[in-house]
Amino acid sequence: MKHLQEPLLYLMFFSAMWNAQSFVERQQQRQQCYSIGSSTGSSTGRSTGRSTGRSRYSKAESRLYSSSTRSKDDVRFLGRGPNAIVRPGCVLLAPSEEYHHYLRQAAVFIYAMGTDDNDDYVVRGVILDNPTPFSMGEMMESKIYGGVYDNLIYRGGDTGGEDAFCLHSIDNLGLEEIGTSNLYQGGDLQKIADPSKVKFFFNYMEFLEQELEDMLEITHEDGDGWISVEVPPEMVLDTDYDKGDAWRYLRNAIRGM
Repeated sequence: MKHLQEPLLYLMFFSAMWNAQSFVERQQQRQQCYSIGSSTGSSTGRSTGRSTGRSRYSKAESRLYSSSTRSKDDVRFLGRGPNAIVRPGCVLLAPSEEYHHYLRQAAVFIYAMGTDDNDDYVVRGVILDNPTPFSMGEMMESKIYGGVYDNLIYRGGDTGGEDAFCLHSIDNLGLEEIGTSNLYQGGDLQKIADPSKVKFFFNYMEFLEQELEDMLEITHEDGDGWISVEVPPEMVLDTDYDKGDAWRYLRNAIRGM
């Protein structure tokens, strides 16, 4: 049985530069700014210069819904509720009536399953569409800009303390593939030149085995429940998602399956 290691910032010589305390503080400050902006009817942009104003679809949603770049054939349905298959490389989609603070309208990529340091069997995943306002380069002690460092950090969940890590699709770094997803965890950022092939996460979701089973057993009156799917790596690594974008697209894609 695989033993899980705590997900450090697997970025080689940048491992000591992650400023998690500053990240949390800035997240709280940003949330206060959003709250003030909402109460006064004003809008607040991200620190990267992107507008938070939305038309019908966000940039990511517009691309996902474009028939020239995506089709429902890209998504493989793996089951719903108690019949959902959970394995590394799958994505779990929350039911529409899920009200957990982090899991509401969440698409959770499962990247690891195994025993932790307490010998408990756990399942770990990251929320794909919960962006923070900050880029990876902004959160380094020595600010770095350009290339992959301009990618936003995504809040992967509520567990992990000061840990951050990346997922990517570079297959020549000698890393173990996550299931059959064509995705990998960690590695040397100096060897990842294409920003579209890497995504950064702060924290993750962790489920005990029984906790996950109980969650999957819940079926709502309309028959809705947690859904398991497999998607192309580009959907996992998309760095233009706003909150709930991946969840909405994938929920629509599997209707009727």
